[in-house]
Amino acid sequence: MKNNILLLRSMMFVPGHNEKLIESAAKSNADALIFDLEDSVQPSSNKALARTLIVKSLSDPKFNRFQKFVRLNEIETEFFLQDVIQVTEANIDGFLLSKTNTKEDIQYLDNLLTSIERERNLEIGKFSIIPILESALSIVNINEIATCSSRIIALGFGSEDYVSDIQGVRDFDTNISISYPRSLVPIVARAYKMEAIDAAYIKVHDLEGLEKHLETGKILGYSGMWVLHPKQNDMVNEVFSPTIQEYEDSKNFLRLYAEAQKINKGVAIIEGKFVGPPLITKSNDIIARVELIERRRKQFKV
Repeated sequence: MKNNILLLRSMMFVPGHNEKLIESAAKSNADALIFDLEDSVQPSSNKALARTLIVKSLSDPKFNRFQKFVRLNEIETEFFLQDVIQVTEANIDGFLLSKTNTKEDIQYLDNLLTSIERERNLEIGKFSIIPILESALSIVNINEIATCSSRIIALGFGSEDYVSDIQGVRDFDTNISISYPRSLVPIVARAYKMEAIDAAYIKVHDLEGLEKHLETGKILGYSGMWVLHPKQNDMVNEVFSPTIQEYEDSKNFLRLYAEAQKINKGVAIIEGKFVGPPLITKSNDIIARVELIERRRKQFKV
């Protein structure tokens, strides 16, 4: 599995057929843009237009500061094959596979991408994959899905389709209907050294509700979230970035832990907190994430 540190805090959907919104997205502060070929591209006659527009738009260097993904139509649709063939010509990093249900779904896309890469003399593995887990079957098969392809860099949860699939009720106050899969996705993602992307918060004008949603996501272990509106990006980026205090504490923990090891102490007690290997691992992760955010800020002046 790929285990590079990625910055995918805010992954914002952009309708692939809407040139105005694509231009607007180029000015956003999202970490990643997801050019959608699926749900937001309606009527279906706009699918071809969307593919062409994505390829054309991403030739512009102004999109270079983003991680760029395309959300494909479902494998069973008449659009899927042409989606992959055409948009692999664009300057993109990878694909979101909607309604991933089984490992075979991922393996089919993986093999198709390998064929395209070979035919075009591209690096094998150039295009990454993020499965969207948004059905009962996807949750049942989550381990098989997560481990079936080295192209997978993250697992993403889709709450609304999941609730519909299990014939449940989406309760935004208790979140009972999504509590199990929402907790499971980051566990499996972290087990295989991947990023975990939380479900979108569909009430785009409810920033108070978004804040609660984000706080829960961070507690569960998510590192990013699907974003539906540019106004959500600031809060999403803030919550999924370490705080100054977390960063300073992490540096302090590492320094004191190193001092403890010099005198053959395997652990240290710092401000009443037991500092052993698990906390050191977390501290290293926090420092690496801060450094990654700072490098992106300097490189792209964001």
